[in-house]
Amino acid sequence: MHAGNFKYKWWALIGLSFLSFTAFLDVTIVTTALPFIRRDLHATVLQLQWVITIFGMMQCMFMIAVGRAAELWGRKRVFYFGFVLFLIAAFGTGYAPTIDWLIFFRAVQGIATPLVFTVGISLLPQVFPQQEQTRALAVFSTITGIGLAIGPFLGGVLIAALSWRWVFFINIPIILVGLVLFACTSQPGPKPDKSIKMDWWGLVLLIIGMGGFIYGLVHGGQYAWGISATLVPLVVGIIALGLLVYFENKIKDPLLDLRIFKNAHASLAMLICVACGFLYYVFMFFDPLYLQSILHHPPLMVGLILLTFPVMQVVLSMFIEKLFKKFHVLDILLCGLATAFFATVLHFFFTPAIGIYWIVLALMLMGITWGIVNTGAVAGIQASVPADRIGSSIGTVFTSFNISGPLFLSLSSVLFHWRESGALNSSLTNLHLQLTATQRNELSILVSDPGNAQSVLSQFGNQASEITQAFTSSFMQGFHWVSGFAIVVTLIIFIIGVKLRRTH
Repeated sequence: MHAGNFKYKWWALIGLSFLSFTAFLDVTIVTTALPFIRRDLHATVLQLQWVITIFGMMQCMFMIAVGRAAELWGRKRVFYFGFVLFLIAAFGTGYAPTIDWLIFFRAVQGIATPLVFTVGISLLPQVFPQQEQTRALAVFSTITGIGLAIGPFLGGVLIAALSWRWVFFINIPIILVGLVLFACTSQPGPKPDKSIKMDWWGLVLLIIGMGGFIYGLVHGGQYAWGISATLVPLVVGIIALGLLVYFENKIKDPLLDLRIFKNAHASLAMLICVACGFLYYVFMFFDPLYLQSILHHPPLMVGLILLTFPVMQVVLSMFIEKLFKKFHVLDILLCGLATAFFATVLHFFFTPAIGIYWIVLALMLMGITWGIVNTGAVAGIQASVPADRIGSSIGTVFTSFNISGPLFLSLSSVLFHWRESGALNSSLTNLHLQLTATQRNELSILVSDPGNAQSVLSQFGNQASEITQAFTSSFMQGFHWVSGFAIVVTLIIFIIGVKLRRTH
């Protein structure tokens, strides 16, 4: 039966979108629960960071592999397996008795997420004919984008009404509803290609390379860069990734198929994923600190302001089909790179007295970039890659998002803390303040944990005003250095994108 004549295809699409909705929801909803997890499970700040980090780390290691697995063993089969794994992870994280078990099941979620997202997108061409795929992709992007947008709000509601554990349990009913709706389709998936073999050596090198490299970056940012616990994983990871690239160019069916980047569509899709990874990981980390520590907005207001970013992505998804009809997909991708660059420029002009509209405008531009990633990047791949390679190609391209995000966040954090601590020490020296050893230690910790600035600075009595001013100035210096770094990176990416567009 032709996909275009399929009676229940839109129900299947909504079910598919609901299933992928959970993957996007888990990106943002968990952050609201971190303070409560820390209290109930007696977790350290570093352990809480791993609750977030391990999720992205597992995505990096497995996103490419699941696309190939879907092509070898059947997309529907792998897709359903992903949600069994996701359900296990939802129960495991919700019932986790210790922080170590929570981190373990978050890792399981990180493995299941690419099974959901990557394979889910690759199923769309099975259900919809070519002329309806853009509209289907827009619906898919809108629903999944709502998951990203509603995360902080829904997390707050669940925690207030029930407990932080429901941040994870909420996935279960959503998955069950999605599975029922998606089961409306009787469309069989494309038959597995028996002529293609799984590149097991490539998979091993990918896991070692990505795991070692990301772990080294995270460990270096948390502890120190010059110690063996940081350097050894970094070196092993870099060597493994180098061997992966070398050997993958020599085999017939490589896991990491770099040949897709020989066309402008896939290359531009990869570039915008890198830019979006930078924006999301870096500014979604520093912007809440800026809004809370410098502008002194309460948590609810911070959440509402940051909501601009995902909401803009949802709004764009509603009009993306019309944009694809009027403009070439490469021009849309290039526009996304431009909005990423201008968003970083706006961040450079953030001050302690800036108007809220300036901040909202920057977040709107970030949301446009994210929206183009979700639709334009996938459309670019579908327009340039054979149907039997869509899954692995999407995995390859979107892995660049998961690599660039943690990488740039680690580099930005090092840059921020170096500049902020230097400026703060210089300001305190010039003020000639009489501080005790305990007070200096508290300020030293504050540099690494600016989210607690208001509560800590209020303890300094008569010196609080001067110290607060010094902290504000040093924070903004670090923030502006990060923004300047972002400007340089996104400008370089945009220039490369312009050159790629001219060659097509």
